[in-house]
Amino acid sequence: MSLIIRIQCNNMNEEKLRPGVETLKSGGTVVFPTETVYGLGADATSDDACMKIFNAKGRPVDNPLIVHFSDISDLDKYTYWSHVAKRKELERLWPGPLTVIVKKKDLICDTASAGLPTVGVRIPDCNFSRELIRRCGSPVAAPSANVSGRPSATSIDHILEELGHRVDIMYSAESPRYGIESTVILPEGNKCTILRPGAYTEEDLLKIFDSVGYARVGEKVMSPGMKYRHYSPEKILFRASPDRILQEIAGKNDLLPIVSTELGEKINGKKLVLGSVKDPISISSNLYKCLRELDRSSHRGGIIEAFPEVGYFVSVMNRVKKASIELE
Repeated sequence: MSLIIRIQCNNMNEEKLRPGVETLKSGGTVVFPTETVYGLGADATSDDACMKIFNAKGRPVDNPLIVHFSDISDLDKYTYWSHVAKRKELERLWPGPLTVIVKKKDLICDTASAGLPTVGVRIPDCNFSRELIRRCGSPVAAPSANVSGRPSATSIDHILEELGHRVDIMYSAESPRYGIESTVILPEGNKCTILRPGAYTEEDLLKIFDSVGYARVGEKVMSPGMKYRHYSPEKILFRASPDRILQEIAGKNDLLPIVSTELGEKINGKKLVLGSVKDPISISSNLYKCLRELDRSSHRGGIIEAFPEVGYFVSVMNRVKKASIELE
């Protein structure tokens, strides 16, 4: 069983930092909290260390890892960050749930970038985790801390279910604020392409870029979330409109509803409540937890509410669609 260390993101406890720093420096793996989901990290400059991430997760080796930095000042050492036209504007969004694809330098190992000349970089919004990375002396490659294809981990219990014997150290903190992975973008001059939607939306990015688009299906994989099955519970999960859900579950109990607070008020009996449609972040923060609760339930499968794809709900529905089948 991995060593579990309880922390708070705003508490720089020297005694608790030390084992994580030593583990990363020696080529080991460390689970750490961020504002999005928990990450499974290793030294981004070491092929051997990064391969431990792929092995622990059962992750395809052509699926690149996101590299986490402690500070903006480190980016130029490891990447060609100074070549990014809108870098100053993007830097204002860090620390935060944004990953930017940029050309890498050779210090970032090829295993982390899946052999690509580019790498996704971000600065996480957890003071403890940034200090952990800073003291490691190298950036830390870290995908979500879960078995590949499964819902991402938003609590240490989720990680123990799947990776308890596969990593060296786990840092346990409060639940991540957003509960879904970072927005990933490819900036090209005054325009950018969203490779994976997240907490920063198209509307947010249009404040920086003249043009914002979305990656098309079949484009070259430059980011996690573009190619492989993701976020899926083990049980079958359907998605449907609120009215269709009410119709489908009437007189039946084989499908567990996963719904908003508002729809949940119309459903008698067992249900999993995501949060209010008036607070989209509450819905995203509970999404993966509910998908895992579905797997632990006695129901044959689940049926999840489909939300209008506007604003932040574009990112929520990106995960819902990959985890579910549309109910016909």
